[in-house]
Amino acid sequence: MRNFFSLIELLVVLAIISIMASMLLPAAVRSRESAQSVACASNLRQLGSAMLSYSDDWRGRLPPYVTGGKTIDHPGLNWCYWSLPYYHDTHILLCPVSPGKSPIPTKEGLHLYDGHYGWNYDGTQGNRGPLASAIRIPSQGYLLCDSGDPCLIYGANTWENLMEELDLDWDSRLEGTNRHAQKTNIVFVDTHVETRILEEFIGAPCRSYAPPWYIPWENGLLPKAIIPFPIR
Repeated sequence: MRNFFSLIELLVVLAIISIMASMLLPAAVRSRESAQSVACASNLRQLGSAMLSYSDDWRGRLPPYVTGGKTIDHPGLNWCYWSLPYYHDTHILLCPVSPGKSPIPTKEGLHLYDGHYGWNYDGTQGNRGPLASAIRIPSQGYLLCDSGDPCLIYGANTWENLMEELDLDWDSRLEGTNRHAQKTNIVFVDTHVETRILEEFIGAPCRSYAPPWYIPWENGLLPKAIIPFPIR
C-alpha cells in the first residue's frame, strides 16, 4: 500500500492552501483595521470626556491661553497637557494605526506631541468664551478628530488651510486624518463618537457658524474632486 504523496498531489495541496490563504488574508486585514478603528474611537471618547470635565470645572470654558505666555502655553497646541488630570494615561493620545510612542506626561513632553488627534479649536471658539455659547447643537459639533496636528486653527478660513491642519495625505493613507481606510473618527461636543467617510467629514457644510465645524468658510462648501493635501 502506498504511504507517500505524489508530486502532483503535493502541488494540489499547496495550491489549495494558497487559495485559502488568499481568501482569508483580506478578511484578517479588515478585522485588524476594524479593531484599530474601535480602539481609536475609544481614545477619542475618553479625550472628549476629559475636555468636557475640564470645561465643567472651569465655568464652561476649554483650556486657557496664558496672556503673555510662550508657544508652550498655547491651549490649542497643549490641550492634552491642560486636560491631563482628567484622562491620566497618555497612551490614549496615540491612534493605534500610527507608529510612535506615548508622549512624556509633562508640560514639555506633551508640547512635543505631534497630534494624532486634533481639537476643533476655532470651531469651539477655543477658550474665548463658554463652550455653550459657541456650540448651539452639541450633538452636531466636532470637538476632537483624527488629525495630524494637535490643533485646527483655521487662519485664512480656506479649505487648503484645513487640509494642512489635518495633515491630510489623500494618496498614501499614512498621515493625518486619512488613516482608517478613508474613514475618520470624531468625538462630538456631547461626547458621542462617529466614524464618517473622509470626504463627507471634510466636505461638510460650513456656512456661517453652522454645524459641524462652526466656522464660516470662504465658499461654504468644499468643491468636490478638488481636495488639496500637503505634498510630503
